[in-house]
Amino acid sequence: MTQELGRAIVFSVPVVSAAISLTMVLLDSARSSNAVNRKIHRCMIAVYSLMVLYWSGLVMHSAAPEAFIAYLPVFFSSFSFIPVFLYLITYILTDIGERQRFPVRHFIVPSCLTVAIFVIALTMPFEQRWNAIYDDGVNLTSTTIDAMFVVCLLLSILYSGLSLLRIRAYKRRIIDYSADIYRMSLDWLSFIILFRVVLQTLPIAGLILGIGQFGTLGFIWGFTTLPAVFTHIVLCLNILSENYVIIEPVAAKEKEMTASGNYAQLGRQRVEKYLESKKPYLNPEFKITDMARDLLSNRTYISAFINREYGMNFNRFINNYRLREVERLQSEAVHRKQKISSLEIVIHAGFSNYRSYFRAKNMVKNDTVPAD
Repeated sequence: MTQELGRAIVFSVPVVSAAISLTMVLLDSARSSNAVNRKIHRCMIAVYSLMVLYWSGLVMHSAAPEAFIAYLPVFFSSFSFIPVFLYLITYILTDIGERQRFPVRHFIVPSCLTVAIFVIALTMPFEQRWNAIYDDGVNLTSTTIDAMFVVCLLLSILYSGLSLLRIRAYKRRIIDYSADIYRMSLDWLSFIILFRVVLQTLPIAGLILGIGQFGTLGFIWGFTTLPAVFTHIVLCLNILSENYVIIEPVAAKEKEMTASGNYAQLGRQRVEKYLESKKPYLNPEFKITDMARDLLSNRTYISAFINREYGMNFNRFINNYRLREVERLQSEAVHRKQKISSLEIVIHAGFSNYRSYFRAKNMVKNDTVPAD
């Protein structure tokens, strides 16, 4: 088996994983009734379609050079639009309740690159395009294509950075909105963004730009495509399971209530009685908006009240109740000599999974560690 054929086979694996993920999202899209989730599904369909086109181009680059030269406009277009659509998904997931439209300007550079490569494909002879991709000679066509590929690479790095900044800003706001540590973390999304740039984009850039090491080291493509398959699956499963928390926008009634001060004043006794009698924290999806509705107040006032009276944010405040519930259930199980798994106790206490419980417990430990 030649090196090119082996590389083509390796590149075909992400094509399959992206196609399977695309099919799963398409089948699930009819189930989603929420407008935001439908928008996320549409973006996911676009991303996986572009990924299929992109990896198919890499298969052609290794196994069918003539087909790749003809396919060049599609390859460059998909490569330039993927990071923008991934950023769009991040933009939606990390919305802090403002519901601002995604700026159209983000599509300008990929659109210009697409038009430029189509112009090259229509005006430049096939031989010149071949030499620009597969030969080491330097000419105007090769310089132009290399420059366009560098722009695509920079786009990928830029939008990865913007996505990470959005996630960081989101994490600062979500702790005053949701108490589900696992679903609000978006660690899986940060992981995908970093993996894609470091283990996929950079090596493939080396191959297309003709950097010798990337063309001769066959084993490197296994380390490049396996993370791609892994990220395709991780992205798909987390979106389908809705492993995220969308911050709802402030309603007009809530804005009016905040401005006029026409809401129920809170006291420690009232808040603690509400939590101890109704135990709303047993619901893993309990949010500050639920608490505001039950107490006839608004999220801004409740958040400020918890911070002032208890010296912590909403997230930590609610998870402290869940941790005490875990201790109560454990003590009760021992007293009754019942055999109940730790996971079952954690779920009954209001945590969505054991990982959320573990993180909440670590937060408490870190708070109680004495300073040196």
